[in-house]
Amino acid sequence: MKRIFTILLAGISLITSAQERCGAEAHAKNMMNNNPSYAIARDKVNAQTEKWIENNPNHSEKTIITIPVVVHVVWETNTQNISDAQILSQIDVLNEDFRRTNVDQINTPNVWTSIATDSEIEFCLATTDPNGNTTTGIERTQTTHGEFGMDSDIHTASAGGADDWPNDDYLNIWVCNIQSGLLGYASPPSNWVGDGDGLVIGYRYFGRTGTLQSPYNKGRTVTHEVGHWLNLDHVWGAWGSCGNDQVADTPKQETENYSCPAFPLNPNACSTTNANGDMFMNYMDYTNDACMNLFTNGQKDRMLAAINLYRSNMVTNNCDGSVGISEQKNNKKKLIKIVDVLGRTSTEKQTNTPLFYIYDNGSVEKKIIIE
Repeated sequence: MKRIFTILLAGISLITSAQERCGAEAHAKNMMNNNPSYAIARDKVNAQTEKWIENNPNHSEKTIITIPVVVHVVWETNTQNISDAQILSQIDVLNEDFRRTNVDQINTPNVWTSIATDSEIEFCLATTDPNGNTTTGIERTQTTHGEFGMDSDIHTASAGGADDWPNDDYLNIWVCNIQSGLLGYASPPSNWVGDGDGLVIGYRYFGRTGTLQSPYNKGRTVTHEVGHWLNLDHVWGAWGSCGNDQVADTPKQETENYSCPAFPLNPNACSTTNANGDMFMNYMDYTNDACMNLFTNGQKDRMLAAINLYRSNMVTNNCDGSVGISEQKNNKKKLIKIVDVLGRTSTEKQTNTPLFYIYDNGSVEKKIIIE
């Protein structure tokens, strides 16, 4: 079985052709064709990210960001109803991988140890739910749905899935019986955010203990998908441009790698001469879990930019009960109007200007779109 990741914001059918095993490019084109707001928002992400990195050269000062996680276990059989221990093991993997305390960091080739980085991002199971009540950060929902594909069913209780918690305040992870041939997928950040933001992971690829399927049994599917959630592309790039993953310190790479290759691999990738070849042990490749062991400094820059630009509540949220309650669970609110600080109605989403978004449930959100 090949390892398949994909990026998703809303549902489309699984792409099965060999050229579209990930589905990211086809899905993004579909979303752009059908949702102009999405197309505009995603088109601006790279420029906004580059500008944030340029304007924040000292972001590497020691500041740990802790992201509260809610795990929605959507199960039909007892095997799919994974244990708390399996869930906790996945949180441990995330913290080890993003803080670079993973024991297999010793397998990073010497040529890249200087750029392999501690991302200074941590994860914890939420202790406060959207209503302010104490929680374990684990929500279990029994279903009769069967396999879940890449549509919105998993994100919707009425369709047999589970509703998301406010995505401004939590990383939502759905663990379920995922469609055959698929390990997981995630939604990338932008100023356009819809319901279902987060990760969807097959129950056999979540954590490193319990009901797991080798060689994806060490929790790296989730590490990879959180990378997408924080605006990382695959290391071989996107949109048909060889090696264009928007990160300067990852080497040019023509395509995905599987299994556990020997180093160096593909030293002439993308018509370049690079004795070190592909960084196939990067978390954003497709190699086996046991072969993955690093993020780079450049990838860290993009992830921190994504948090500050598009997931800014995560900068101050943590798991000691101080998660911001910005909306109520299951609340499907509708935008009524946008006004500026003087109360004047704004018909366009202005950039670099504080605007107030007023919804039909009486809530108000302050947002700034940075250009």
